[in-house]
Amino acid sequence: MHDGTLRRALMTETRDLHDTLDREVGVFGDAAAYGAFLTGSHGFRAAIEPSLLQDAGWQVDPLVPLIARDLADLGLPVPPAADPLPLPTPAARAAACYVLEGSALGGRLLARRAAALGYTADHGARHLAAQTASNTRWRRFLEWLEAGDFPAAEAGAAARDVFALALRSYGPRAVA
Repeated sequence: MHDGTLRRALMTETRDLHDTLDREVGVFGDAAAYGAFLTGSHGFRAAIEPSLLQDAGWQVDPLVPLIARDLADLGLPVPPAADPLPLPTPAARAAACYVLEGSALGGRLLARRAAALGYTADHGARHLAAQTASNTRWRRFLEWLEAGDFPAAEAGAAARDVFALALRSYGPRAVA
């Protein structure tokens, strides 16, 4: 993809928030930290998935039910969803899909970290296994994104809102 793509615009617009999320979220070396990661993941995804499952234009893979099962494996309660983020336009929904689909790239590292703690596709890391199962999904998503002709400024603002929601969902450590 060349530098004029919507992907490039979204990357540039959200780099600071994305870097913070990468640094602060998913750093877990024990079951308690992994449980906190799951709790944040559930809160975030539960706030965003319902509107995307109805009308995103892209087929979002629902992970909330799998995260709930992962939480149950760890003996943790399912937290409430964060307040839903309004995604009123196709560009806003495409930007939200960009954040969710992009998280699968980092999900591969997180799956290895979870495996080191003993969590697998059958116990405790179902959602990571599902999220990282396809090697072609990201490429297909980018093709869909670029074909959509979404306004870059509108998509960029929405992507920032989605990243900010993710940071809030993961708690004070993520936004410190």
